[in-house]
Amino acid sequence: MNVMEKVLKEKIDPALTVGNLSALGSRALGRQVEAVEASVLTGGCWNRVIAVSFHDEPEELVFKISPQERNAGIEREYAVLSFFTEDTDMPVPTPRLLDASGRIIPGTVLVMDRIPGRVLHHLYGLLGRTQRDAVSEQLGHFVGRLHQNRSRGFGGVELAPHERQTAWADFWLPRFDNVMREMTETDLLPPSFLEEVTRVRSRFPALLDIGAESTLTHYDIWSGNVMVNPNGSSAQITGFIDVPGHWADYARELSFMEMFGTADRRFYEVYAGYHALDEGFSVRKNVYNLKMHLKHISMYPDQSYYRQGARACLTYIQRFGA
Repeated sequence: MNVMEKVLKEKIDPALTVGNLSALGSRALGRQVEAVEASVLTGGCWNRVIAVSFHDEPEELVFKISPQERNAGIEREYAVLSFFTEDTDMPVPTPRLLDASGRIIPGTVLVMDRIPGRVLHHLYGLLGRTQRDAVSEQLGHFVGRLHQNRSRGFGGVELAPHERQTAWADFWLPRFDNVMREMTETDLLPPSFLEEVTRVRSRFPALLDIGAESTLTHYDIWSGNVMVNPNGSSAQITGFIDVPGHWADYARELSFMEMFGTADRRFYEVYAGYHALDEGFSVRKNVYNLKMHLKHISMYPDQSYYRQGARACLTYIQRFGA
């Protein structure tokens, strides 16, 4: 048992009583309800996440609970979900309640609707070609419509324009530099490779100069964050979960999707009807995925896929404009 799971078991789990869950569920739904069952969805990492069903209520609620009082991440998630629910047509869990008082359950509690269906990551091997194409087409429509939302400045959707970074590189490059610092403190990659990365890093501010206009992005679309309901020969996306929500470069969103298999040929065909790819898209995509491959090398040091991917991205960037 890791340290965080021990904290959750000792501090949170004893408070997950029928009475406490009923009290928070009643506040979230605006009417008196009685909890009848709770099941753990995830746990042991940072938060306890449970699905709660109620007597005579057709839908379940999800409780995301941090043992930390006034947890900034949970509070921000409530703000992001509120923004997406009110200002976009991308289906996300509707946030019902944020309770940071600690009076009912210790810590910070976010209560939201549970999106029906199953995680796409668990369905891939079970879907037929027609179903996979249907999912790709729906992804193209959802992401394409989302990316039609434009603003100025870069940062979280909860921030006003004057609170955001004015340049995209100022927002994204510190994240790349953090990963590079992590990698230089390990022996997972040859020093010569890291030196090559350091040399191309000097070109990144110019390559990432996309102007002041930003695009509304989910920022973490992979198969683990897409909920799907298989329906006979078709399949229906029911929603998107774990939404970081940033005004960003649209290419950052697509690079992530492509790297993790949710942006395929059919996706791009549909997406093109909403949003054109600019001339610098391919090189920026490789810049972003270089960072992702480096990060995953530290997470999965025995998997050659990420090492090969990092080399391929670096080679593309080195050749760009040569």
